[in-house]
Amino acid sequence: MTNIIPLPSAAKEIVLGICLCILIFAVSYTFPFLGVFALLVLPLPVLFYRLKLGRKSGGIIAVVSFVVLMLMTRGFAFDSLYFGALLLTGMFLGECIERHMGVERTMVFTVTGVMGLALAAFLVYAGLHTTAMGDMVSDYISQYFSLTSALYTDMGIEKEQIAALNSAFLIVLPGMFIVSYTTTVWLNILIIKKLLARIGITLKNMENLNRFKAPDVLVWVVIAMGLLLALPVGAAKYVGINCLIILMLVYFFQGIAIISFYFQKKGSPTFLKVFCYGLIAVQIYFLILVIGLGFFDNWINFRKLEFQK
Repeated sequence: MTNIIPLPSAAKEIVLGICLCILIFAVSYTFPFLGVFALLVLPLPVLFYRLKLGRKSGGIIAVVSFVVLMLMTRGFAFDSLYFGALLLTGMFLGECIERHMGVERTMVFTVTGVMGLALAAFLVYAGLHTTAMGDMVSDYISQYFSLTSALYTDMGIEKEQIAALNSAFLIVLPGMFIVSYTTTVWLNILIIKKLLARIGITLKNMENLNRFKAPDVLVWVVIAMGLLLALPVGAAKYVGINCLIILMLVYFFQGIAIISFYFQKKGSPTFLKVFCYGLIAVQIYFLILVIGLGFFDNWINFRKLEFQK
């Protein structure tokens, strides 16, 4: 299959891709706060060189980087599993882009594929080490709570409040994890689009992201999940709240698409875009407003897309 970026393969570029991944690993371990943002772009070196050099070279970068990571962490851990999943994300995105998939299919294929393989790897590891999966998860969460409890204590938060925060975290953990990972995938799609555009390559199947619209049927799913929260059953509430968190991300993307649509239509200056997106990122009220914008777009159709074709 022809590479999307028509440049010859070069060993030095494979080495550069590996070095970029290792650099991100090093930043995440040395500067934990900065590392949170660095990990958002961990799939990018693998993705870029997968498109530039081909599947084999991209695979070499991902595998060698993961081996170096295992040496750095001295074995398997949840962190190394997540980092490995991010490296694999670059490969999945590369396959989708090379096959000219649209953004919706790319997102679904990448998120479900990578998370499925990560879960399978975890189950195999737990089986080989005769360790109960629940015990491994419990140990990791206990370590996390120990770290956050110390941080909350330094911030002057009382123990009762810390316990409440930890309990709430456990309830929404699955939904928040999926939201975090899906946002990472979305961000890397946006970045690779920009990088390819700079060298004159347009991803036609991923153009006009500001026209994104969630399927109408999801409205009924939101209503159904809301009804689950009203049931006096703990498991139903657990499923409902986590599904709603994931669905709110979908409508956040739709809300952002609406805002981007009008920025483009009005030719808004860059500083205004940065200011508005910054407000959305740091103010929970604006975030909720964007989600509401996306949700009610199903009825109001703010962009009048059927007239824009």
